[in-house]
Parts: sequence; structure tokens; C-alpha cells
Amino acid sequence: MFNGNTFFRSKLGSASPILRRISIKNRLLAAFLITSLLPVLFVAFYSNYKYENSITEKISASTQQVLNELAQNMMRELEQYETLSEAIIINKSIQGALPKFEEMTDFQKNNLRSTLSEELAQQIFRLSNIANVVIFTNEGQPIFDLGFEWYPDIRLDQLTDSVESSSGNASWTYLRTYRGANRIALTRAVYAEDNLNRKLGYIMILIDEKVFSRNTYSHVELGQGSRIYVADKNGFVVSSVAPEIEQGSDYGHNEIFAKLNKEHKNEAFYTQVNDRKTLVVSSYIRSADWELIGLVPHSFLVSELKEMRGNIVFICLLTLMLSGGLAMWIYFSIHSPMRLLLQYANQIRLGQLETKIGNSYPDEMGKLTETIDKMVEQLKLLIFQVESEQQAKRDAELKMLQAQINPHFLFNTLNSLKWSAMMSGNETVRQGIESLSELLRNTILVKEELIPLEMEIDNLLHYATIQRIRYGDSFKLSCAMSDDELYACLVPKFILQPIVENSILHAGNEDGRRVGIRVEGVREGATLKIVIADDGKGFDMNDAQNRKSSSHAKLSGIGIGNVDERIRLHFGAAYGLVTRSAPNEGTETEIKLPILAKEERSDV
Repeated sequence: MFNGNTFFRSKLGSASPILRRISIKNRLLAAFLITSLLPVLFVAFYSNYKYENSITEKISASTQQVLNELAQNMMRELEQYETLSEAIIINKSIQGALPKFEEMTDFQKNNLRSTLSEELAQQIFRLSNIANVVIFTNEGQPIFDLGFEWYPDIRLDQLTDSVESSSGNASWTYLRTYRGANRIALTRAVYAEDNLNRKLGYIMILIDEKVFSRNTYSHVELGQGSRIYVADKNGFVVSSVAPEIEQGSDYGHNEIFAKLNKEHKNEAFYTQVNDRKTLVVSSYIRSADWELIGLVPHSFLVSELKEMRGNIVFICLLTLMLSGGLAMWIYFSIHSPMRLLLQYANQIRLGQLETKIGNSYPDEMGKLTETIDKMVEQLKLLIFQVESEQQAKRDAELKMLQAQINPHFLFNTLNSLKWSAMMSGNETVRQGIESLSELLRNTILVKEELIPLEMEIDNLLHYATIQRIRYGDSFKLSCAMSDDELYACLVPKFILQPIVENSILHAGNEDGRRVGIRVEGVREGATLKIVIADDGKGFDMNDAQNRKSSSHAKLSGIGIGNVDERIRLHFGAAYGLVTRSAPNEGTETEIKLPILAKEERSDV
């Protein structure tokens, strides 16, 4: 089952080694700065983002509205010139002169120009910003030129060609005179009044761009650093009041015009103009197929944010100072007790256990101090116990050394008695004393719990020799192993003697028959099986269980039960001994042990 707390703690634990490489002071400073500055910065950036978006949307909407109104004014302005051009086209003198102008004499041409000047003067000069009106034939011969300005011929050809591709027989574009004057040109084809499919020539009305901009949009201010200009469908500047936006140029073609909506839907977007982020707002002038473009610098939009940003910087610096001071104050509240604790630990390391820190505060450092004080008290108690145990151990070693005198004295005495019996010719006493001496030596001096089976059989034979002094030839003991290698197997000490003792004491009959006792060992896989069997009178197993207070049950319960318990403690419940007996059939005890060599037991 997923445990979120455990997962969280494991993740924190995996990051702890990295933090532990940094001092606590720096960790606290970083923690306070992060937890205090991050919210301020987040709120500041979020507020700045939302405020900037809000300002952008409002200014975009207001700028769009202004440009739409300006576009309407421009269309009304341009409609006046289109109306004028229509009146000039249907003029009777022009309709009659254009088809035969090439056939006229110079006198007739001069008279025609004078007549046209008189007829058109009132209509032309009613519009004050007209710079020139030119009427020319299909071959480009002017029949009327009000201003007598010279224009690049290639540009005039382009203007006449544009009329052919225009949808409403009207082409509006920019034109510059040879003298460098900026003009806005309206070019239209003149068709015969009685046959609209017959083209007679062209009329071109040129407007002073300065007067046009002054009458329509130069007085409008979108904001500090903002600019307004008019571009034709190809992106060339038609009119502009900004010095850096030159008429006739493709100003910002890739940055601005290429991104305008081709469907002429009014829109606003940001782009880079002269490496400055700029808001672009456009409005379509349908009658001239122009785009009225307004450029508002981003710096103007966010100018009101500068004061707020300054306040944010001040708040961040103030927060930084306060957080740093608070972090240092908390750091010293941790550092001072920690320094005392380190000094205390060094005193403990040097063995000065009598000093205590004293009163502490109920924080984690105080609890740690109290814990260390208790640990020192426990340490002093343990040191006292160890010293007491060491002293007791030394006393025990001294007593053991003193006690070793008694076994040596006993063995020396038994050895003296053995030589005395041998010199007196009493072989039975000599053998008994020698067996008793060896049996006591293996009992007292040999400390190992597990001994080789050969040594265990020697102890059994010594025990049998001693028992013969008391019981004579009432029993016969024989020992045999199926494999000589079994003699090297390790077995618990004194596991055979209690069983043989039971056979000696209880297997005999009243008729004095000699009891045969045999000890046999065989290997069964990884198990050593030792069988101790006698041919004595035997006993009833059920009766023996019911008569636990009898001498036989007592001996069996203490001696044989002790052997079985020791084997199971050493090797487990799979090992131990089993006794089988029946009246007049003798008794057989089977011991099961694991085959264990001496090299397999490093503690032997």
C-alpha cells in the first residue's frame, strides 16, 4: 500500500546529504530568502503581467477606435477628389479634345488649355490642397497640366497600368516630383461618354501629402513616441508625419506589413520595429486600398509600471534585509546552544564526565542536551559497572588460580597411589586409580562441550574400569564403529556414560548372569547413529512412565533426559535419543547426531 508520508520522507532524506554539505547559517539564509522573496516576486511579476495585458488591451481598443475614425475621415477626404475627377471626366471640352488632340495645331492646343483652365478652375481651386491636375492622352501627351510639375516617366507608366488593374477605375498611390515634393496621386481612365468601352485618356489629380496629413491625422497623438502612417497595398508608405518614416519607402515591411491580416480585419499585435518592441494597430481604408497604421512603443505602455517596479525593488530589498536579519537571529539561537553542546561533547570525549550543561530551554536543542546528560549519567553507571566487573573478574581469576592447586594436588595424590598399587602388585587398584585420574582430568581440565567420539569412548572405558572395582565381572562392555573415520566426529561430552551406567545398575538379573553391553556406531548419510544395547532383564516402557518415583525412572529422568536435552539444544529437534525396552529382552538406546568434524567447528 502506498504511504505518502513514507514516500515524502524518503525524498527529503535523499536530498539531505546535499543540504548537509551547506552550513546551517547558509541554509537558513537561503530558506528565508526563498520563502520571503518568492511570494513577493511572484505577486510582482503576476501583477505586472496582468497590468501590462490590461493596459495593452485598453490602449489597443482606444487606438483602434481612433484609427477607425481617422480612416473614415480619410475616406471622406478622398471621396472629394474622386467626385472632382468624375466631374472633370464628363467635361464636354475634354470629351471632345482627347480623341483629336494629336491632330490639333499648337494654336488650337493653347486655346484648349485656356478653355479648360477657365472651365475647371472653380472646381479645382475649391479644394485647397490640390497640387496639380494632369489630363493626358492614351499616348501620354498632356492636354492640361495645372502645376507643370515633372514626374519620373516610369512612375507615370506604373500609375496608368495600376488603373487598368483597379476595380473601380481609381488608383491611389504615392508620387514624388523631380523637385522632391511628396504627392498623393489619384489616377483614373477617361472613357467616352457615349461609349464606355472606349478609353480616351487619363486624368491624374495630385494632392499635397503635407496638406492631406494635416487635414486628416497629423493632429492625433496616440502616446509619447507613437507614430501614424499610411501604406498602400504593397506596403509602400503613402503618407507620414514621422521623420523616420520616409514616404515611398517600404518601412517595416517584414516586421509590420507582412504580419497584417490579409483580409483587412482590424487587429493589434506586438513586433520589433527598429529593435524596439512596438504595438501595431491598423485600420483599412477601403476606397483607396490603404492601411492606416499606428505604432505605439511598448515603453509608453509600461511607463506607468516604472514607479510600481521601483516600489517592488524597494520592497524586495527591504524583505531581503528583514529576512536576512531574522535568519541570522534564528541562526544564533541555534548556534549558541550547539556550540555549548559541541564543547560538552569534547569534554565527554576527553573523559570529563562530571561537567553538566545545566538548565536548558524546551526546544529541540534543549531536549537533545537533556538526552546527552542522561546518556552521560548512564555512561558513568556503565563505566562503574565495567570497573566492578573487571575487579570481580580479577578476583575470580585469582580464585581460579588458587582453585587449580586442588586438582593438581588431587592428580599428584592419585598418581602416587597408582605407583604404590603397582609396586605392591595390585593391578586392579592401579587400573582403577589410573582410570579415575584420566576421567577426572577430562572432566575438570577439558572445557570443550564437544569432543571427538574417540575421547568420549575413552572416558566410557575409564568409567567401566572404575565400575569393575565395585561390580567385578557382572558386565562386559564392547565398543565398535563401522568406520574408523567416525572416531573423529565431534559429540557432546558424557552422552554415553549415563546410558551405560543404567545398564550396569539395572540390567542385571537375580541369577547373577553376566550382562553384555555393546556400543556400536554407524554412518547413515549425514547422521551418526550410536546404539547402546544390553541383554539384561529389560523393563516395561508403559510401567516405567507410570513409576517416575522409582530409582530406575529417576536415573533415567535425570541422566538420560539430560543427555537428550543437551543433544537437542546443540543440534535441534531432529536429533536426540530414543530408548526401546521390553521385559526379558534387554534395553536398546539409539542416539542420533549430525556428523560434524573438528574443522567445521571454530569454537571447539
